Amino acid sequence: MNSSASPFPAYLRSTTVLLVSFCLLPTGTAQREVKTASARSSITDQRIRFFQAQLQRDPDYYVNYNRLASAYMQKARETGDLIYYQLAEKGLKKSLELESEHPQAATAFAQSGAVQFAEHRFSDAAASAERALKLQLDDPAAQALLGDAQLEMGEYSKASAAFGKLVAPTDGRTHHGFEYLRSTRQASLAWIHGDVEQALALMTQACTLAQQMHLPGENVAWTHFMLGEQMVQSGNFSGAETEMRSALRVYPAYYRALGGMAQVRAAQHRYDEAVEFYQKAISIIPLPLYAAALGDIYRHQKKETEAERQYVLVEYIGKLGALNRQVYNRELAVFYADHDRHVPESLSLAQKELEARQDVYSWDALAWSLLKNGRAPEAHDAMRKALALGTRDGLLFFHAAAIERELGQRRASAEHARKAIATNPEFHVLYADEARRWAAEGHSRSGSVSGDAETLKASSKLHVQD
Repeated sequence: MNSSASPFPAYLRSTTVLLVSFCLLPTGTAQREVKTASARSSITDQRIRFFQAQLQRDPDYYVNYNRLASAYMQKARETGDLIYYQLAEKGLKKSLELESEHPQAATAFAQSGAVQFAEHRFSDAAASAERALKLQLDDPAAQALLGDAQLEMGEYSKASAAFGKLVAPTDGRTHHGFEYLRSTRQASLAWIHGDVEQALALMTQACTLAQQMHLPGENVAWTHFMLGEQMVQSGNFSGAETEMRSALRVYPAYYRALGGMAQVRAAQHRYDEAVEFYQKAISIIPLPLYAAALGDIYRHQKKETEAERQYVLVEYIGKLGALNRQVYNRELAVFYADHDRHVPESLSLAQKELEARQDVYSWDALAWSLLKNGRAPEAHDAMRKALALGTRDGLLFFHAAAIERELGQRRASAEHARKAIATNPEFHVLYADEARRWAAEGHSRSGSVSGDAETLKASSKLHVQD
């Protein structure tokens, strides 16, 4: 979203072990599990109550703790409520007390890792995945999780190697589940390395596979949402709208897709509709991501009172409990830097986040916070690391432009600003116009004809009409 350091926060990007395990079921089993999207949440609640009852009758059967945890994790995906991950973790600890030494325990270790991943405990998640793989070497859920954790920590070579092991058995059968896992993971790697076309192609393939496997409604919707998110970030707003609407058809009132539709409408300058979509998403789950973006739209509309109300909500949610502070560290760091609020704390949060994961977006958050704290040379060094892999993200390029500008490097600043607009002409409701001004200023200072600047403006209008 506009105010996030990353288009793919872990709690949005992650695919839990529940989904991973479901992918690998035989097709007939998957079809028997499919229900209408509107009833999916109640089905999850029923599963929770069922396994709770089973455990009351037999509290020493470890498998049912795994199944209950799986239902809790699905509930967390459906609602965005982090408390369900804590409930899942409690059940998994009990499961591992009962069985932790034999191959049957691999599932509990993998599920524990998925919870740790969602809670941004990436090192713990990787360790849990490795324990699962020691017990069951060919566990695809654990293999995918290991790569996910390494990706979030910025260990991209290791992540690529882990994902490369997601190879279907050569038994003559169709294994769409393996293809789905591989496509979604390789898409993330392609995006980080700046290969946007490949990332989009892989996520398009994943959407097709999700439908073919008859995955649960929320899981299919998640896949369409992720493709739509990539399209938003790359400036394809009409394509993004198609994917977000596909997600909402499969899973009505899906908060992620509602937030995605808000992004699309903001990019199209249909701000009143964007406000409505964000309000709907926030009414389901008040994520800081959505409140910050809604506040930015209000600020763009010169509605400062409404904007400030949303900004206060961001701070409240981000600090509400230890888990929130852990999960939303990076978002808060960027939010504070974006809005010149608690600027020293912004830097402290960014530095703390870098201890947990040294990925592209953590380096970007550090660079942005350093700049706002008056430490532009250090920000420049951090930004070089954020751009090192060639990630094509308008907000990254804008941050780089701002740093170069502060250092007096107007030509370099203009070049980064042009990249931001070329990547996504509406990459941020508050910053896109500023980037256009910097890009145009760079042309005028160099004495060149302003044709390229006019092209940038035309490109912007074209995307908005989408």
